[in-house]
Amino acid sequence: MKFCFSCNIADTLNGRAIGGGELQISLLAKALATKGHEVVIIDPHASEDFVTPEGIKVLHVPGWDKGIRGLRLLTHRIPAMYRLFREQKADYYYVRMRSYFHLIPYRAARKTGGKFILSLASDIDVMPLRGRIKYEYKTNFNLLEYLTLYLPNDLTFNFLARRADIVTLQHRGQRLRNRSAKAKTVIYSNILDFNTIPAVETPSRDYYVHVGTLSALKGSENLLNLAKSVNGNSRIAIVGTARGSKSRSQEIYEELQTLKHIELKGRRDHVDTLRLIGNAKALINTSFYEGFPNVFLEAWAQGVPVISLNVNPGNVINEYGLGVCCDGDLGKMKQCIEQDATGRLDKQQLVTYTKNIHDFNTAADRFLALLGGEHK
Repeated sequence: MKFCFSCNIADTLNGRAIGGGELQISLLAKALATKGHEVVIIDPHASEDFVTPEGIKVLHVPGWDKGIRGLRLLTHRIPAMYRLFREQKADYYYVRMRSYFHLIPYRAARKTGGKFILSLASDIDVMPLRGRIKYEYKTNFNLLEYLTLYLPNDLTFNFLARRADIVTLQHRGQRLRNRSAKAKTVIYSNILDFNTIPAVETPSRDYYVHVGTLSALKGSENLLNLAKSVNGNSRIAIVGTARGSKSRSQEIYEELQTLKHIELKGRRDHVDTLRLIGNAKALINTSFYEGFPNVFLEAWAQGVPVISLNVNPGNVINEYGLGVCCDGDLGKMKQCIEQDATGRLDKQQLVTYTKNIHDFNTAADRFLALLGGEHK
């Protein structure tokens, strides 16, 4: 079968992941290509065509930077992308995350008779507009940017969610609003490649670790309040930096620097980040909303439990004994950290869960089964 993906993916395929959504697309594409399927990714930000070691064809969009600024979106970019997607004549066109550009592969799928797959990348995707504004757009709100980028992205997502052939959810807690009867809604678990997980022979387990960009959505204020409330014996390493040089999250980052039991690691590469997770007592998460965080999988794959303030995708933390979800109670989270509440959990159970549900080696077969099981 032939699969066509739409994504800014070139950097991720070359080992420089931009975000969780891009990482998941690259892993699925690699899994399908490894199984012998034809995989094409159209990346408008790629400077040239290339083929990955797995056989994935990455195509750039000719003439992407030609034309008059402000007009070239209509005169050059959209027409060129549409021609490229249509030429693929893929069996399945797959998109993830919110972007008004996804209308182009959707139209190509309808023109060529292919199936269109829309994949959720976050719980925010299915949140009402008021919630998106509160948790994602309100901080550093820019009206022009909202009207020209975020609103078109959201409207496009809502349109495609009603008309896609298949909508993939990350966990059973996600629900589409006003879903049409046409879309087949399935749960497809995020993928983890165990080959990328470094071996930590004698983990120190003498600190907790928080990983990710500090932002309002990621609960930067919650993280500060937690850090100020826990006793000084509870060391916390923070990997990542604040979003926005003049934002409230940047102020929080600077205030965290004044706390003696907090160690700011800054931005680290993926390998260093994984090692910092592997040596921790537990991974802590203070976000309001996520999808199914890749960093959770990276922790569990190393036997490191999660202490989460709010995020508990599909209730897996409780169901499989993967840590503690504090249900929004910051006091409970403080207590869990000070009392090492996850210290007695079976570390091998965390690894086994991740291997059974999220392993890269079974990713292609799991995905093909969701498409109907006839294509193997």
